[in-house]
Amino acid sequence: MNDLIKYEKTIEHYLRQGDHQKAVKGLLALIKLYAQNKDFAKAEELRERITEVNPSALSEVILAQQLIDSARSKPVAESHRKVWAELYDILTDEESRALQNELREATFEPGQTIFAQGQNNSNLYFIDAGQAKHLYHQENREIFISKISAGNTANETSFFDAALSTTSLVAINQVTVHFLPAITLLSWEGYLPALESKLRDLCGRDVKIPELLKKNSLDRRIQRRISLPGRILLKAIDAGGTLVGNTIRGDLADVSIGGVSVFIQTPTREQALMLLGHNLHLRFNMPPDMNEIAQIGTVLGVRRHAAAFETKERYSVHLRFSEILPEKSIVEAERFIKMLKVNEQNR
Repeated sequence: MNDLIKYEKTIEHYLRQGDHQKAVKGLLALIKLYAQNKDFAKAEELRERITEVNPSALSEVILAQQLIDSARSKPVAESHRKVWAELYDILTDEESRALQNELREATFEPGQTIFAQGQNNSNLYFIDAGQAKHLYHQENREIFISKISAGNTANETSFFDAALSTTSLVAINQVTVHFLPAITLLSWEGYLPALESKLRDLCGRDVKIPELLKKNSLDRRIQRRISLPGRILLKAIDAGGTLVGNTIRGDLADVSIGGVSVFIQTPTREQALMLLGHNLHLRFNMPPDMNEIAQIGTVLGVRRHAAAFETKERYSVHLRFSEILPEKSIVEAERFIKMLKVNEQNR
């Protein structure tokens, strides 16, 4: 109960300071604690208070309801805990309860797709029973990548770094899984900061799918990329193709004929992750003539970086062009950048 009192005092402090963003985050943490204590009436009361503090916080209200619904759900099966005993042994009691409250169970029949390549699916899958295979679809070919079974995780990159699924996972026989929605990470940030790192360590045991794709020469980044300094302007595009919202200013990282990586800063992790799968209008200049490149790019991945800039966090955004650039433009840009480096070294 001391934790509840502490959070309530902290929230009141943020409200007096006019920091509604932190107050809403605190309310989410408090809702989670009340829901875990099965005080659903209080949790729902606090959910309504989010709207009072910030009427536009729709996503936070939805998340609050998910937290409440999750706490009402039945506990995970003992068979799941046995398979994942190594994980639960390193979790605190509070972390263990939080994880189990968020897990959802599902069963897939032989041949059924658990998640599909190119899909915006950010769930982390814990395989409890059965076997499944990772498949990569290239043109008209279906290429086998790897087989996983009980005790393996799947879709880690999409879960932690917000990326479209790079393979399809298909059940070989009947597969039972528990899965964790990525939005859960946002709710843990305030009061269980170590839980995410423990999950990352667990997922780090297995060979990563991107590494297997690269080994089989199937990496979608196989196109030659060059480092390209400079600024880039990004703007959202609605379903009708109209540019909407404010212009996002970012820093170029690298470019290929098929896509570009950029760094942006956002106040919250959620704002960055919402870009995944969306089309953006891009404008940047390409040396040596510094001609403006205007492209439509689809966001394939969003990765969080440790460096923080004042009140904002840094993210790399990886986009695929709707139309590929001429190979000549990449060659000329690379030659120009190398020439500049040589000139600087000779000064």
